[in-house]
Amino acid sequence: NEVKQFLFEVGRLYLPVATTHRVATEAFTVTMRNGKECKFPKGTKVVVPMCLGMVDENVWGPTTFEFDHNRANLCPYSMMFNSVGDDHAGRICPGRAIALEMGIDMLTQLGKVRRSSSSGTGNTEKPIAVTGY
Repeated sequence: NEVKQFLFEVGRLYLPVATTHRVATEAFTVTMRNGKECKFPKGTKVVVPMCLGMVDENVWGPTTFEFDHNRANLCPYSMMFNSVGDDHAGRICPGRAIALEMGIDMLTQLGKVRRSSSSGTGNTEKPIAVTGY
């Protein structure tokens, strides 16, 4: 569970998919910051910035930009998989279960290798450096 929390906190701060979209099923009006109203017709493509919800201080508190894998409600409020926790509008990430299982397994194994290498009882080769993708 600790590794899962770590994975979700990384995903909160570095969301793999930062936005999603919807197509308006009816015309709508938005009041902008300056008070001006903007009208949009049915069929307008709307981008939903999920990345902003993952750093909203009203949800995550004053430490929103700090890494804390023990943060309250991390998994239920996560938008990492095009959903809010397990709630979605019919478009959840199809690879969610695989990505979670693989991420947890990979981090667990990397932790074991790192601990065995640093204790002098395991692999003495230098770890592979990953410098981007």
